[in-house]
Amino acid sequence: MERIKFAIDRARQQAAASAANAPSGAAPASLASAAAGRHESTPTSDEILPLDRAHLERYRIVALDQDNPYRREFDLLRTQVLQKMQENGWRTIAVTSPSVQSGKTMIAANLALSIAHHPSRTALLVDFDLRRPCVAASLGLPPQRVSLNEVLAGTARLSDAILRVGIPRFQTLLTHRKIAGAAEMLASDKVSSIIASLRDDHPDRIVIFDLPPVAAVDDVIAVLPKVDCVLLVVASGASSRREIEESQRHLGRANILGTVINKVSDKLPQNDYY
Repeated sequence: MERIKFAIDRARQQAAASAANAPSGAAPASLASAAAGRHESTPTSDEILPLDRAHLERYRIVALDQDNPYRREFDLLRTQVLQKMQENGWRTIAVTSPSVQSGKTMIAANLALSIAHHPSRTALLVDFDLRRPCVAASLGLPPQRVSLNEVLAGTARLSDAILRVGIPRFQTLLTHRKIAGAAEMLASDKVSSIIASLRDDHPDRIVIFDLPPVAAVDDVIAVLPKVDCVLLVVASGASSRREIEESQRHLGRANILGTVINKVSDKLPQNDYY
């Protein structure tokens, strides 16, 4: 709450300064818009953007809050993922699903936040669903002046598009607008260079890529050779057996880290150990 109050107070100060410095007759910036954070901004490299816990819960992103009883499921997933990745020297993981509405972005965000709580790791969540980007909406983050769109267009540096949000060791690289020729872009040398930079610039960083569903488009196949391993998210009752088998066939040459079964139950076990 203190971070949110600070952000609102600073937005008000900036809006007041802009109004004072505006030429005569110029319309002042909307204070309501600034305070709500809906304007495009470029945070400084050491600034941590606040996350709205109520918004995250609506999107079932629970791993930010250490007191949330559902978080331990993602901590268990984190431990299994990190152990397997460390065994193989892997640093990048793609999260995908057989079909839409499987909850892959939710799983990717919770996994990234849980990894960011680890004392010796940082996590970077990258929105590589270039046709239907939704990481920003899931996290409740407003548009930024610099995102992956500008990096891929060659008008901005990669380092300027990476945001620190929520907690110190959690970062994200957002895509704000869909990109034409998504599969060709993901197969390009430019994306190869971006992935290499994200992997190699920080030895303690785990990079989580939110990808489109496997069966929907060929984007996943285009980027698979560039990442170390894949986590497949299957929604109970949503993905057909044929879709799952087709996904496994497409991912045949990839290092499949495992499968997460999502949407199984919305109830906590009665015999809670803690």
